[in-house]
Amino acid sequence: MPRLALALGLTVAGMHARAAEMVQFQREDVLGTSFELRVDAAPEVAGAALLATLAEVARLDAVLSTWRDDSELARFNAGTGPQAVSSDLRAVLSLCEQWRARTEGLFSCRLGSLAARWRQAVDSGALPPRAELRALASALAQADFGVPQTGPLTRPEVMRFDVDGLAKGYILDHALAAARQAAPQATAIKLDIGGDAIYWQATNEATPWRVGVADARDPRDNGTPIAMLSLRRSAIAASGHATRGYQVGRRHYSHILDPLSGWPMQFAPSATVTADDAASADALATALSVMPIRDGLALADASPGVAALILSETGIPFVSRDWPALLADDAAQATTVRDDEALVLDYEIPRLQAARYHAPYLAIWITRPDGAAVRQLLVLGDRSHYLLELPQWWRRYGRDDLQAIQGIARPTRMPGAYSVSWDGRDDTGLRVPPGDYLVQVEAARQDGGHELLTLPFQLDGHKAVQVQRTGVSEIGAITLRGAAQP
Repeated sequence: MPRLALALGLTVAGMHARAAEMVQFQREDVLGTSFELRVDAAPEVAGAALLATLAEVARLDAVLSTWRDDSELARFNAGTGPQAVSSDLRAVLSLCEQWRARTEGLFSCRLGSLAARWRQAVDSGALPPRAELRALASALAQADFGVPQTGPLTRPEVMRFDVDGLAKGYILDHALAAARQAAPQATAIKLDIGGDAIYWQATNEATPWRVGVADARDPRDNGTPIAMLSLRRSAIAASGHATRGYQVGRRHYSHILDPLSGWPMQFAPSATVTADDAASADALATALSVMPIRDGLALADASPGVAALILSETGIPFVSRDWPALLADDAAQATTVRDDEALVLDYEIPRLQAARYHAPYLAIWITRPDGAAVRQLLVLGDRSHYLLELPQWWRRYGRDDLQAIQGIARPTRMPGAYSVSWDGRDDTGLRVPPGDYLVQVEAARQDGGHELLTLPFQLDGHKAVQVQRTGVSEIGAITLRGAAQP
């Protein structure tokens, strides 16, 4: 069962200070991809864990594979009427429907018929008609299908299930459980299948796993990690649009389909997700590659034990609330300013006399003195045509990157006083070192003017910050304030 969405390119660095031996196994062509198992235990114990892990992976592949004609899922998709199903297939289909509900249909395992239609397009070289795909997507969304806890399941005739969006995660969870049962003496286990991985440690006293995260937009086996995480008992998965897809004629299309239209996703983000279990990480990574960035971050923040890094199509990073806490490199920066020394920017949209007043588009971001972007804090206005009227922000962040705009843009606001804060971190979630920085505030108004204010300040952590500026047209009073460390 090849990984549909990704190549995470995980690397594990550092050694664990334990008395137990560290035994590592590698195999090829497990679920159609690479397999790596590391067990901190005596060799004979680690060997038992390997056998149990491979047996569980093989057992569940025979149940859930969309790439085998003899799998239980294939038989269920081919059958009609009420059908008896195994507990594993029932559990996976139930998880699929739960995540579909949580994402308002943007994560869906109901898309097997659409995927088959795109495979036909690859063979024929002719694109499917959009109207045909929309009609099929609508029928799949409206089909009545439930997963009771017991009894047979009836598949709607129009529906073919493709569970690859979370099946590998489900397999990882159960394979880890099998390894732990076969090797109760193990003090740590890492299981990686094709880049998706799950990590376990017996105690919190052990050195955490250091896990390098590759760029899910364009993963390379020897690429430099874009982030280094510190994990203890977590799963990690990623989803991108570059590594697999449909080649129709001369054009390449993403393998991730929009459940609302049936068309491959375009200008879509890529996501890396950590969660307490691999099935959740797998499902969320796929979902966040379909959802608007802002909604994906909100979903990650609302999910206990979940952290996410989302990259727009052009590589602008967005991180969920809990992502910075996992950054291993961040924890090593002892000289940085603490999170509780966040800066607050109070800004004013002034009241102006105009025959027909339009609320201004406005952007606030942090740069270094040389203009290099550090963190974008706020964008008001989500129409790219008008955002072009903010040329300084556009050159550093916009660049016609609609997904990046969706990731942070909010509706415009009427005149009044507002506030936005900065936690001292850059766009990737890392703390920035003390030094000189600039706050940039840019505003433009339809049938009005344009204004840019720059507020230089020093991030120290030992000195209070108090900077004020007042605009002359589109921007009112601006105050940057922050408390010094006690």
